[in-house]
Amino acid sequence: MELAPEAAVATTPIPAHSRGYLCALLGMLLSATIFEGYDITIFHLCTPDIARTFKISDAAIGAIATVVRFGGVFSFFVVSLADCWGRKPILSITVLCYGCFTLLTALSTGLLTFTIFQSAAQVFLAAEFGVAVIMIGEEFPEDWRARAISLLLMVAFLGVAAAALLYGRIADSRWGWRGMYLLGVTPLLLTAWLRRAMHETARFTTLERERAQRGDKRPPFFEPLRRCLDSAAGPWARRMLLISMVCNCIGLAGGPTISFFSLYAKRDHHWSSSEVGSAVIWAYLLGTVGTLVSGQLLDRVGRRATAAFFCISTAVAMAILFQSDTRSTIQLAFMATMFAYQGARTATSALSSELFPTCARATGFSLTVQVVGQMGWTLAPVLAGLLSDCLGGLGNAAALFAAGPVIGAILVLAFIPETRGRTLEELSPETMPAAPHDPSFEPEQA
Repeated sequence: MELAPEAAVATTPIPAHSRGYLCALLGMLLSATIFEGYDITIFHLCTPDIARTFKISDAAIGAIATVVRFGGVFSFFVVSLADCWGRKPILSITVLCYGCFTLLTALSTGLLTFTIFQSAAQVFLAAEFGVAVIMIGEEFPEDWRARAISLLLMVAFLGVAAAALLYGRIADSRWGWRGMYLLGVTPLLLTAWLRRAMHETARFTTLERERAQRGDKRPPFFEPLRRCLDSAAGPWARRMLLISMVCNCIGLAGGPTISFFSLYAKRDHHWSSSEVGSAVIWAYLLGTVGTLVSGQLLDRVGRRATAAFFCISTAVAMAILFQSDTRSTIQLAFMATMFAYQGARTATSALSSELFPTCARATGFSLTVQVVGQMGWTLAPVLAGLLSDCLGGLGNAAALFAAGPVIGAILVLAFIPETRGRTLEELSPETMPAAPHDPSFEPEQA
């Protein structure tokens, strides 16, 4: 996968924000992953309770997880609007729509309405996360861009911890799993109010100013998508394919682990709701540490070595998790799995935010991470559920998917070049000169 030649680097200067504004911006964007952590955690913690309410099997649970996850895939249509209308207005819309559908989820009257409302909530939740990553990638300098993204991902633990702490109290009360969703709605209005002070990113503002000076019309909705997929427009399609493959390999581990841990521990190993909640807190705390460590290593050591390390670690820890019988081993393996998985996720998010031009960055990131790159995460739970009976249990079925991150590490080491310390204009200029040779999938030379 080639990097842009120096001759192709854009010459238009990008205004730099003060460190104070960048810190404030990061603070205003943190809620994106806090909500993501809370929402995903309550869905998977409440899996046994939802299954009991609607009287459904393992295969049906996996199918629901897959359908809900497809909501995140459809967030592409929302994120892509950020390339046409700007990052800030789309981010403002996502938080309000997510709150509305979360409330409807709590009020759902059956399995069908629950699945529809939760899927719709995931559309806007995933869109909010995607736009937040793009804004950080565009606004922060290259020497601490990955660390800023890791901080965004790291605070998901606050949402996870809140969900896990509340689960033992709320799930067994008269409010049940519905109360968990109702409690998630309250902070959204405060978040929308705080984001009034947010500015549009300097890179998108510069791009819009140049477009207005040329007298060009605002690009149609599918123009950024066309540019990402058109091989004549640049290397974006090849970059998208490669990083998406790595995302899918990591998702093969994340999908079954996050979807089935609560059911695996509570039903197959007879853990209580409080024990599951406590385990999730500790595991996501280690996941937070993994995110922070990954961000440091990405900026100091490099993208390739960091991504490969966390992929291999995810595979080993996941295999131990779903093949263990003792409580302490399951707990430690779950913690190690989340440490490595969140570190790998941070690495792919940083790479995906760097490898597309400003005019199509949101579209390219969403295609890579939230659409094509989500197929592994989306399909793995339903496949694990279907394989559960014929392989002798949920643990055996889930353990098979630990092979995914190993393949991801091979792809990283074989094809992804080092991007540490390069500006976005160097990595992804708005225009690419024609070249007689395309080294897109050549590994980096030592």
